[in-house]
Amino acid sequence: MSSRGERRESDATLIYEAGKGVRFDIGFIGRGNPEISLDKVSRFEREISLGRSTWYLSTIIIVDRIGANSRIQQLAEAIDGTIIQMSMGYWPQQVARELSRVLGYRHELVRMKQAEIGQYLRDKMDKVPLEELLGFDDSA
Repeated sequence: MSSRGERRESDATLIYEAGKGVRFDIGFIGRGNPEISLDKVSRFEREISLGRSTWYLSTIIIVDRIGANSRIQQLAEAIDGTIIQMSMGYWPQQVARELSRVLGYRHELVRMKQAEIGQYLRDKMDKVPLEELLGFDDSA
């Protein structure tokens, strides 16, 4: 999931199709440390080389909150990046919409009514085989 470029490591890199991808960085800032967001905005290049191909990457930074007087959203836009706050309602829909915008990715969350999202996410999470992924054997 992580990728190390010439500059800094991202938490995840999504290579979607030839030449298109997104880097993800996740940060928990808290009220007293807005500088972490600024670091996250400035850490990634927009272009990487993988094998013989060059990939142009957008950046999505997911944070817990953004301070009231922060310029961080404008700084992110300057690098073709986006900051999404987990403290805002239905942030997974915002991620899906951003992936749609930058990659053309299609997902049902993009157009879903907000009143439907909570149940949709609960239903999807119920289907994730967490015990299997974590290596728990429930047959014992």
